[in-house]
Amino acid sequence: MEEIKPILNFKSKSSGKDKVLNVTGVHHLAVILFTMPFWVAAMKITQWLGDTIEGFDDNRAKFDFTGKVWCRVYLSMTNSYPILEGDVDRLKVGPNGKMSEGACLFVANHASFLDIAVLCTVLDPVFKFIAKDSLKKFPGVGTQLVGGEHVLIDRTNKRSQLKTFKQAINYLKDGIPIMAFPEGARSPDGRLMEFKGGIFSMAAKAKVPIVPLSIANTHAVMPSLGFLPVQSGQRGELRVYVHDPIDIEGKSEEEIAREVKEALLRELPADQHPLDYEAGLNDAEKKEMVQA
Repeated sequence: MEEIKPILNFKSKSSGKDKVLNVTGVHHLAVILFTMPFWVAAMKITQWLGDTIEGFDDNRAKFDFTGKVWCRVYLSMTNSYPILEGDVDRLKVGPNGKMSEGACLFVANHASFLDIAVLCTVLDPVFKFIAKDSLKKFPGVGTQLVGGEHVLIDRTNKRSQLKTFKQAINYLKDGIPIMAFPEGARSPDGRLMEFKGGIFSMAAKAKVPIVPLSIANTHAVMPSLGFLPVQSGQRGELRVYVHDPIDIEGKSEEEIAREVKEALLRELPADQHPLDYEAGLNDAEKKEMVQA
C-alpha cells in the first residue's frame, strides 16, 4: 500500500470493497474525462448512421471501431500502450474487416479491468466480447457492449445463458471471432484461476479453433484495489502474446482446457501463475520457466 501512495481511500458502493486512488489514477481520470465525450459522440453518430443507412455498419464493426480508437488514445496518453507478440499474422484482416484466416474463439486470462482496453487496442479484427450483463452500467464500456451487440450473459438466468450461447455460436459461424475469459471473473491477485465450464464447447459447436492470448502485468498496473490504474505500463510492461491456434477436433473439454491453460502460462510471468503451479513442475520445466 505504501508503494501505491494513495491520496484517497474509500469503499466501492457496488462491491463494498476497499478502493484507492493515487496520483497516477488522477491522471487516468483526467484523460478519461477529457476523451470520453468524443468517444460517446462517435458512438451516437455511428449508431445513428448504422440504424439509418442499410448496410452501413454490418455487425456493428464501425461502431466497435470507435471503442478501439478510444482505447488506443487512452492507453497512449497514459503511457500504458501494450506490446503485441507471438502469432501476430493471425490477426490480419481482409477487406471486409474479418480475420483472413477465419473466425476463432479467443480466450485470455483475466487479471484486471484494464484487460478490456488492452484487448481492444491490439485486436484489429471485428470481434465480440462475452461479458457479464452487469457491465452495461459502466459509462462508455456499457454503451459499447450494448450498441456493439456483444454477447452479454446474465449468470443468474439459465434462459439468458442459453440465448447468449446460441448468439456466440452464430457469430462464430458468420466468421466473427468471440473473445472470452474462461476464468469467468477477474482474478483478485492476478494469478490464473480455474476455468468455468462451457466456454470451449462453443468452439466445438461452431467448428473453429481456439486462440489463447496471454495478457501480462495488467494486474500490476491496475490491481483489484485500484479504482483506476496505480502505475503506468511503460517500457513494454503490458504485453499480449498470441499463441498458435489449438485444434479442438476429437478432444474433450478437459483436454482443451488443459492445453489452453498450459499455453497461457507459458507466456505469463511467474507472479501470475497459480500458487501450486510450480510445485507440479519437474526441474527442467522450472528452469525453462525461470529463463522465460
